[in-house]
Amino acid sequence: MEVTVKRLIEEGPLKSSNVVAGSDHLENVVQGVTIIEAPDIGDWLSGGELLLTSLYSTLGGNVDYRDFVKKLRAKGICALAIKVRRFVDRIPSEILETADEVGLPIIELDGNVRFIDIMYPVMQLLFNQQVFELKYYKDIQEKFTSLALQCEGLDKITATLAELIGNPVAVFDSNQKCLQTTEQKLNRFTEISSLSERELLSEKFSYYRQRVMFPELREESIPQIVVPIRALSQIRAYLTVTEINQSLQVMDLICLEQAATVVTLEMVKRFAVKEVEQKFSNDIIDHLISGEGEVQNIRERANLLGWDINHPFVVVLFNLKHIDDYLAEKKIKRDQFALQGIKAEIQTLITNVLKMHTRDFILGHKGDSIIVLWPAKEKSEKTIRDIKKAGLEIQNQTRKKLKKISMSIGIGDVAADIKEIPRSYKEAQDAHLFGEMLQGENMIYSFQELGVFRMLCKYSEYGDIAEFVPRPLKKLLEYDRQNQGELLKSLEVFLDCNGNASKAAKELFIHYKTLLYRIERIKEITELDLEDNKNRLELELGLKIMHLLK
Repeated sequence: MEVTVKRLIEEGPLKSSNVVAGSDHLENVVQGVTIIEAPDIGDWLSGGELLLTSLYSTLGGNVDYRDFVKKLRAKGICALAIKVRRFVDRIPSEILETADEVGLPIIELDGNVRFIDIMYPVMQLLFNQQVFELKYYKDIQEKFTSLALQCEGLDKITATLAELIGNPVAVFDSNQKCLQTTEQKLNRFTEISSLSERELLSEKFSYYRQRVMFPELREESIPQIVVPIRALSQIRAYLTVTEINQSLQVMDLICLEQAATVVTLEMVKRFAVKEVEQKFSNDIIDHLISGEGEVQNIRERANLLGWDINHPFVVVLFNLKHIDDYLAEKKIKRDQFALQGIKAEIQTLITNVLKMHTRDFILGHKGDSIIVLWPAKEKSEKTIRDIKKAGLEIQNQTRKKLKKISMSIGIGDVAADIKEIPRSYKEAQDAHLFGEMLQGENMIYSFQELGVFRMLCKYSEYGDIAEFVPRPLKKLLEYDRQNQGELLKSLEVFLDCNGNASKAAKELFIHYKTLLYRIERIKEITELDLEDNKNRLELELGLKIMHLLK
């Protein structure tokens, strides 16, 4: 039980005194006691003190009592006890009025009271309180240490904390997904406090109080204590206490700090176990995409993880870039744990999205790439469409959550069995590599879409492909640059529509006759017959080369 001003008045050494101002603030906690008989006492206060004075130092009329009281309150003292009929007959009205304004309890002491008769009992109460708190701290520490040593999970940890503090407790991951709760109705909430409205309760542990709404309760906002659980350079989870029954007191915060430590250990343990499982998974995926190892051995190891690898798959490659830029922006030290944390976060994001689109997928990572084996149970075209739809969602969520990191996605063709997975992986690599050459970062490209670009991209790695752009196209490009025209674009759309001028005009959102005029100008500038199949093939290849060269 905390030592408050009210407790000192009701059962302590101030029982014979009178509260003459600031009576609404008797719950102020007493953290010390001292005598004030010097005008500069405010310079020596740390906050929470009960000040005893006879106002001797203020005699002479040189002290502004209003300013005097305001400065003491600003220092955070809990109360001011003034002895009367020693040097002053009554407490000045300026002190009483200002004390009521600023919320500072003023206690009138009889002139015969010795300060030492107040100081010693108060100090004894404070000492006893500290002894009690230390014992309580030791008991709570032993209780939660025992839970950690016995490898009890989040369910036991949260239940123990809830029993000690008399409020529901929950643990959420970094995406606000509930990992454990003592009250199911509180497993989802919406924050209604802004960052500036949060009440910081501890700088050491960075926990704070905010107001939240629970959909299942549909009541007014409820205060919630949040403790970020930081492990391995990353916030892994949040320990929350909903103050639905009562507000947390100082002793409750001792429980909360001990529980936070044990939850941190639990999250580190989970991370370590997950890392071991992920390494095992990555080893199997590495054997699948490389084609190394005996098929039977790979099947047996996959069965240990519950993987069914006896059906067709499409290999999907998620390539990550600018991770270092993201870490620098967030001021996170670049080390193995930070990189693993980022990849684990992205992997979780990918997993959550994929679960909404398919089942029985296999996921792992290699270097800065995440590899997914997508089960191909539908026709190839539909499978590719589904993968692209999921890929777009993943890219959007990654941009929203990890703004600096870019993600390009390459999609291979269907692998009918295990032996064809290396070929699908190589195709996904080509789709990513050449797709980025054509469209830049954050693209989604399938191997099927590359078509003739596969040949052009391959050639561009070894030679100067620009020399193969037909001279007529260069003339057309120069004409557009000089006249700010769109003949090159019109030609490309016209060829894409197989020479159908009506369809091409609709694609370009121009009048049919306007397109016919442009086609005639193209013929004049290029001096080519667009009805000739050889000319059209040369122009189409030339346009693809120009796209490749941007």
